[in-house]
Order: sequence, then C-alpha cells, then structure tokens
Amino acid sequence: MGFLPKISYFALPFIKRPYILLFNITQKCNLRCSYCFGKYYAETGELSFPQIRKILTEFYDLGVRRLGISGGEALLHKDIDRVIEEAVKIGFDVGLNSNGILVPYHLKSLRLLKNLSISLDGTTAAIHDKYRGKEAFKRALAGIEAAYQAGIPLHFCCTLTDANLKEWPKIINLAKKYNALVQISPLYPRFRGDGGLKLAKAWEKKIKKTLTDIIQEKKNKSSRIFYSENTYRLMLNWPDFTSDISSVRELGHPPCLAGNKFVVLDHKGRLFPCVRLTDSLPGQDCLKMGVRQAYNKLLQPQCKSCRWACYIEYNALLNFNLSAISNLFLNRFSKG
Repeated sequence: MGFLPKISYFALPFIKRPYILLFNITQKCNLRCSYCFGKYYAETGELSFPQIRKILTEFYDLGVRRLGISGGEALLHKDIDRVIEEAVKIGFDVGLNSNGILVPYHLKSLRLLKNLSISLDGTTAAIHDKYRGKEAFKRALAGIEAAYQAGIPLHFCCTLTDANLKEWPKIINLAKKYNALVQISPLYPRFRGDGGLKLAKAWEKKIKKTLTDIIQEKKNKSSRIFYSENTYRLMLNWPDFTSDISSVRELGHPPCLAGNKFVVLDHKGRLFPCVRLTDSLPGQDCLKMGVRQAYNKLLQPQCKSCRWACYIEYNALLNFNLSAISNLFLNRFSKG
C-alpha cells in the first residue's frame, strides 16, 4: 500500500470497524508460479463492475479507507481500469499487486495508485524465471520501466526461495534505480496441496540466516526494505518452522486484528477475515446480505499470530506500535 495513510478514526483498534480491505478481484493469472498457493481457474466467475462499485461504496461507508487489489493477476479483470478509477473517486487510498506483464497497457489508471507492487524474485532471468516461468523477468522489468517512466510509485515484492536467498541485496540496488521499496517475505509452508518447493530444517536454517542479514540491513536507516525491523525479528524467532500460524499469541506479536481492522474480499464477493483462512473458514456473501451484515457475521480466526510479514506489519501499525509507525515514515522520507 502507500506511504502515509489516509487518517480516520476507524483505524483505531478499539473501534469495531474495518480500515483495510484486501480485494482479490480475480482468480485468473497469466503465470503459473510453481510455489504459488493460488487456485487459478478452479473457480470461475467474477463480480461485475456495478457489483464491485456497490460493494466498495458500502465498505467505504463502513469505515475502510485503504484498498489493496490483487488476484490472481488483477490486471486481467476486464473492468480493472474502471474499478481503480471508481475506487479513487469513492475516496480510497488504492494499491495494486501485479506480476508486471500487463502494466504497460494500463498506465492511465495505474497513475492513480498510491503504489504499484510488482513481483520480482531476482535481477536476472535465470533466478526470477526459475519458479515463475520463461520470460517472466523480461516482461516484469518492462512493466517496472513503464511504471517508473509514468511516475507510478513502485514496490518490488520478493519471495525468498532456494533460488534467491543471496539475491535480495541486488534487488535492493535495483530498487534504488526505480525509487522503489522492497517487500521481502519467505516462502511459507503450503496450505493448499503439497506441490512446489517444500520446506525442511535445512531450508529453515538458510531462511533464518537470510532474515538475520535483512535485520542488519534494516539498521541502515536509508534501507529500502519496506517491512520494519521488528517484523523480521518476529519472523526470525517464530517457534515452529512447519507451520505459518499459531493458536496462541506468540511472544512479541501484536494482537491480531484480522476480521476486525482488515478483511479480505474474494472474486465472488465473499468476505473473509484473512487470506490465509479462505479455505478453512466460510466466507460471508456481501451480495446477498450486504457488506455491514457480512462484516458483522465474520467468524473470528482461531489462530492468534502468524509468520506472514504483511500481517505482522498490518497488526503492528493498527495497534499503533511506535516502531512500525516510525518505519512507515522512514520509508516515506528515505525515498528520492
């Protein structure tokens, strides 16, 4: 998402209203990354533009001010340009995640974003394409270049795998060229099937070494790493490498606000407390019952903490953790 948030009292943790909406607008994707947990084309059908407009308007009225659009590949939705334009018109701060391939064809609407996050696992085709497919790097870089030339604020999203554990410093150097921030997250244990890259103790040791190096880099106040140092410390000290969620609130973790301050909307208009739980909890149908009732009927997660960098950071910010807030401002003013 963007750097300085749209301030609203709905962001206060003790007010039972959502503040962040993560919208997985489509299941379609033009890549088949082998480590991805997406169920692409397993479910057909998408919300129409009028349905999206109605749902987004209701979410804004309920308190949401931050909208993150993802997929699948969000730019494959037939109405994506209209959706972005309408969301900004309603009043949201909007961010969007993409693999970069279709970015050059949507520059007009993408200029309205607070930030565009493009997946980048390496600075060469040999590394980036290993799990993402042939020519994925070439096409992602073309999207990055087009966005940069159009003046669109950029983030790079780097997923750590066995192919790129030593590559992230090079990605940070590339980010300097494009005035971008870098979101670095490890590959998590699979929770949909057992395909792709599998984690083992040897892999966990390598990840911990990398997380330690990232923490050291974060001590450099001009670092372009997006997440806060404390988020990486909590990931480093995670007690069970075989699972990415825990039924207890792990030491140092902020209270989880999934289903309260941030919620997830899928491509059919079903509401969930968290992306991680879209397979284990029933979604509430925003089209049938309306957004307010769907939000009020959300089942609360049984998990109390997780190893997902984005959710650790969201929870820290929405619980008004001073180090997370300080990191947000450092990210904003260290660019340029």
